[in-house]
Amino acid sequence: MLQDPTGRLLYIGDSGTLSYLQLVRMMVENVSGPSDFTTDPRRHKIVESSLSLPSQFRPTHLLPDKTTAHILADAFFVNTPGFVYIFEREEFFNELNMCYDNPLGCHPEYLCLKNLVFAIGLMLATPKPGTSESIIIEALRCEPYDRSEIFYQNAKSLNDPLNGFEDADFWSVQALLLMSVYMLTKSKRNSAFALLGMAVRSGYALGLHREETMVIFSAEDRVLRRNLWKSLFVMDRFLSCSLGRPTAISEDECSGDTLKPPDPTANGEGFKYEPGFAGTANQISSLGLEAAVRSCSAIGTILKQVYHHRKISTKIAQEIADICKLWPKALAPILHWRQAGAATPTQGMAILHVNLFYCHSIVLLTRPFFLYILNDKVQRMLAGDSNADATPTSHARMSKFMEACIIASTHTVTLVQQAYEAGYLPRRDPTVVYFLFAAALILLSKEYAMLYSNAMDQYIEQSITVMSYCGETDPQASRLHEILTKFNDVIKEQKQRRNQA
Repeated sequence: MLQDPTGRLLYIGDSGTLSYLQLVRMMVENVSGPSDFTTDPRRHKIVESSLSLPSQFRPTHLLPDKTTAHILADAFFVNTPGFVYIFEREEFFNELNMCYDNPLGCHPEYLCLKNLVFAIGLMLATPKPGTSESIIIEALRCEPYDRSEIFYQNAKSLNDPLNGFEDADFWSVQALLLMSVYMLTKSKRNSAFALLGMAVRSGYALGLHREETMVIFSAEDRVLRRNLWKSLFVMDRFLSCSLGRPTAISEDECSGDTLKPPDPTANGEGFKYEPGFAGTANQISSLGLEAAVRSCSAIGTILKQVYHHRKISTKIAQEIADICKLWPKALAPILHWRQAGAATPTQGMAILHVNLFYCHSIVLLTRPFFLYILNDKVQRMLAGDSNADATPTSHARMSKFMEACIIASTHTVTLVQQAYEAGYLPRRDPTVVYFLFAAALILLSKEYAMLYSNAMDQYIEQSITVMSYCGETDPQASRLHEILTKFNDVIKEQKQRRNQA
């Protein structure tokens, strides 16, 4: 249980990295004694930001100029592939242009969705320095009031999907999902969790989870409905694993292809792309969403079979690992992590998201074994066992899972570092910040207990550097950077004592 800024206690379950952090703090304090890392005055608190607009603020309902609108919408579409796929890009921009050609003809639902896209786009925008786009984005970010919050409040004022929630329509589900994504970027995870729950319930009411409901819709509408449900599924699994809370979507209730993308390796046809919409950007978004769904399906299995029951065996882990091994074989070549170096920002973000989800599924599955061996090593260090560095024969079967946890963590850092060096990594991407922190904690824990032979100094420094970069604008990343730095300081002090002994 962690305390938010209002004093309310919030539950974080075992799968959440913050729960793992608390266990590590206790281990470190038992061996090394009190430190800034273990006695952090904020260790029982959780970062939950509050909206900053003054209470007397009134929504303006004004749209940005057309150029700014295009820049913000483009930032949304560049930074969300492999995470959510809510709109078809070309159709969205066609409707946006029609809105500026005939402002009085725009429906409130449409304006609500566009303002939410603007809000998220402004939060995630990472334009190249010195470009006209960067000048416009920086001008928006330097305004007296948070412009993204103004877009968000405008959306709610124009047509709040929470009003008349029991009569929610398709656009309402889209809006609730967008609001959930926005809350995540604002470090309001509990709000995101609540909004997503409403979106999922509305989706069930509209039959988005059943393939047989699709027959009455056009081909384009079917694609939009499937993509929205898959996006809800990915968001649901991310929030569930990061907060350690029950999932909202049951795969057993879903039929047909709603959550089961066709396996391109099963029929020998390869990666034949047949989406509802043409274009490279749509291809990347479609393939990215399918890859994310596959990873999130594995994450859901891990949450149910491991963390819900709070027990695991090497047999169960191997069965799930065999399922996870199929993921790279079904990944489209355009999304392979080796393509990141020459990728466009849109492709690069899709590569980053889908591969991070996959890596974290491995971390989630193998972390209990890593934690068991870590705790055993710490206890032997505490008891002054002269053979503490030796690996007991009883750990032989678990060691491969421990190593897989470490390798997946190093790969996570490498993926984020590639995007950082390429210059398109957003500072406030909630998935990147969370997965990077989870991986960095594993690597720091490994270094503290001197598990595994390979040194991780390079990866640790990279993760701290990137987290510092994100923390310049993201309060959650700033807090996580502080935690990683304090843990790293403990490890450096411990190494100095060992060298002097």
